[in-house]
Amino acid sequence: MNLNRKWILALLTMIIVLSGCSSSNVGSGGGGASDEQSGTNGTTIEIALMSAHPYLDEAIEKYKKIRPDINIVTKEYKATSQIEENTTSAPLTKGDIEKYVQTVSTQMMSGKGADIIVTNELPKDKYVAKNMLVNYYDLMDKDSDFDKNQYYQNIFKNSQNGDGLYAMPFSFVLESFTGNKDLLKQGNIEIDDRTWTWDDFEEISKKLKEQVGEDVVAFGNLYSGQLLSEYIEANYDKLINQGQANFDSDLFRGMMKQIKSMYDEGVLSSDYSREYSDSLFGNANLLDPTTGLAQVLDPKFNIYQKPTVTGQNNGTPFKSNFSLGMNSKSKVQDEAWKFIKFMLSEEMQSSPAVFGFAMHKGVVEKQLKDAKQQAVDGTLLGQKVDAKTVESKMKELQQLIGGVSTNLSSDFKVVSIAIEEFDSYMSGQKSVEDVSKLIQNRVNTYINE
Repeated sequence: MNLNRKWILALLTMIIVLSGCSSSNVGSGGGGASDEQSGTNGTTIEIALMSAHPYLDEAIEKYKKIRPDINIVTKEYKATSQIEENTTSAPLTKGDIEKYVQTVSTQMMSGKGADIIVTNELPKDKYVAKNMLVNYYDLMDKDSDFDKNQYYQNIFKNSQNGDGLYAMPFSFVLESFTGNKDLLKQGNIEIDDRTWTWDDFEEISKKLKEQVGEDVVAFGNLYSGQLLSEYIEANYDKLINQGQANFDSDLFRGMMKQIKSMYDEGVLSSDYSREYSDSLFGNANLLDPTTGLAQVLDPKFNIYQKPTVTGQNNGTPFKSNFSLGMNSKSKVQDEAWKFIKFMLSEEMQSSPAVFGFAMHKGVVEKQLKDAKQQAVDGTLLGQKVDAKTVESKMKELQQLIGGVSTNLSSDFKVVSIAIEEFDSYMSGQKSVEDVSKLIQNRVNTYINE
């Protein structure tokens, strides 16, 4: 497989960030909890994952103190082995992800598998179609102690597969652009991010070069494969529709042509030696309330919604980098739900191990209040910001959260196939028509497996 290593790293960036330290006991891939473990006594909950996760580890440790009668075990499925026992493992690789997907899918298809599974890289559409995952809405509706109003229901809604919620998100990050104010002013450029498209992005970039100089790029440090994966994630519902691929289409060919032209014309650059001061735009991942407020307050940049293919901006894109599904064949669903509910509690959602904005609205509101005070005191940006400005920017950030709608989620295998074949188009070895047909055939073969 000639998948460019740098593209793999770009695609796996968020996963690697979350990998943390692996435990020394790597799962053997032999399946989920045994009948004895997950029997009617309900004493053991098994969780399948690729690599240890700090938030999950903390939740398990705290839950043991509350429910010492419940034994929670984790099984890791990795292609790479530990370097040395009790040491930090190597970062996750493409092989690790493929092994995890294959092992868990085989177990689930056979009616076995762990009680709870980390779902981020799994083909959830397939699982849902075969009724292999529990719909969390059913559990919420039956549980009078669970108050959905305490959580960001727009994140729940946009994490659905069809009408059901089968992967529980525990946090989210917002995806947007930063715009360099100085360069925007020099180029006399105004942006309406409610309607702009990637075509507009390209025209703005060309205008910038004319006004400011050829050394300026629209976006530095961005690999073409990374951009393609972002395109696919943002338009996944159009490219995979009702179990059928739509890559052999004008929509997808237009995406590929546009990406190639932007790199060929120097609008975009994959040169990591470029300074950001030479770039008009950059990725703004609003990672949590504190850094999010700092970014919207930064006087050097504007925050914009990312351009779209159609110009129809449906709200702030987001990612949930850690989500859990529940096996519909699990014999301990009630206990598994109680544990997941504990992970959503205010206590756990307040943990520093939460990567991103917590799902619990009360926790985010408290963190924003604390960040606001830091900004006023001068400890957030290194200089004091007046309370009125902070309040205004805080509302701007809250509007971004409230307007969240597009879940940048996709099947890892589908994206990998697309990036792998896209390489031959970018290098001029194959035509855009040939590449789109190759991707179409390979994805459909994968979907129908």
